[in-house]
Amino acid sequence: MAIIHQSPPTPFRRHPLRRLQHYLGLAALYGILAGLAWQTFITGHTSLAFGFACASAAALLVFIGLVIQERRFHIVITRDRIIIDNGYPFGSRHVIERIYIRGYYCPPNPIGHWFDTGTLVIEYGDETIVLDGLTPFSTLRELLEVL
Repeated sequence: MAIIHQSPPTPFRRHPLRRLQHYLGLAALYGILAGLAWQTFITGHTSLAFGFACASAAALLVFIGLVIQERRFHIVITRDRIIIDNGYPFGSRHVIERIYIRGYYCPPNPIGHWFDTGTLVIEYGDETIVLDGLTPFSTLRELLEVL
């Protein structure tokens, strides 16, 4: 017999500003390396310019990979399980059956309340999973209170 959910599974993602410091750092690194590549190319040091250009391309690829990973992450909570998809390119998916969960809680965060984002801590077995930057957090808290 199939289980009928009162509401469809609700997906939660990470807030886009969660890794803002990483994004800004990688963007600054890319800009500095691209500028150094241009300046060394103008002065005639072609091999050094090529090295700076490769390093700036690597910083840009890391930035793009980080953005794709954050966009692919999501967590789905249903009545009988929690599914965590980490967003890695090779399909890292973690399914936790509700019967194995010892507890879950949401530590208070006053600044996160303004952006409707927060942290969910899930304890099951001997493991603890900390999921930070989840949004919409008010909906997540309401759903966990009902379950």
